[in-house]
Amino acid sequence: MKNLGDGSGAAAPLRDMGPADPYHGDSSFSQEPGVRNIAIWGLLSALLLAFSAAAAAAPPTQKLPEPSITVRFDYYPQDLARIRALERKLASAIKRARAGELGETELHLDGNDGFLYLYGPDPDRLYAAAGPILRPSRLMVHAEVTKQYAASSKTFPLGKDNPD
Repeated sequence: MKNLGDGSGAAAPLRDMGPADPYHGDSSFSQEPGVRNIAIWGLLSALLLAFSAAAAAAPPTQKLPEPSITVRFDYYPQDLARIRALERKLASAIKRARAGELGETELHLDGNDGFLYLYGPDPDRLYAAAGPILRPSRLMVHAEVTKQYAASSKTFPLGKDNPD
């Protein structure tokens, strides 16, 4: 706000900027409003088409691999330290065998169901590395293992007498 200098603090009066027609006197606005709107919509359509073509040409987002093995087990909140120790042993054994990797462990908040996700190209090889650690664990007493193959899956209870 511009002060007039008279101490009143009032703004300077507005100056007349010419006719109320927004297209008057400016060569960029000399076209009729309808023609200008069509030109703007054409430009926006061309930009939208260019962006959608670029998005279509971009490679699709990579789908996360399915876990090769899922182990469902029962746990209680007081078992968390033992679960973390089991995770460390599994990760080390899987890495040593070069069979894949241990994914994140899913623990349901109600303290009932837990899931171990193991990733690797060959579920049998992965289980050969993980099974000897899973079977003797007291956490895995009622565990269930699912091996996921390319076109099928095999689910069985984990136990000392189960075949690999």
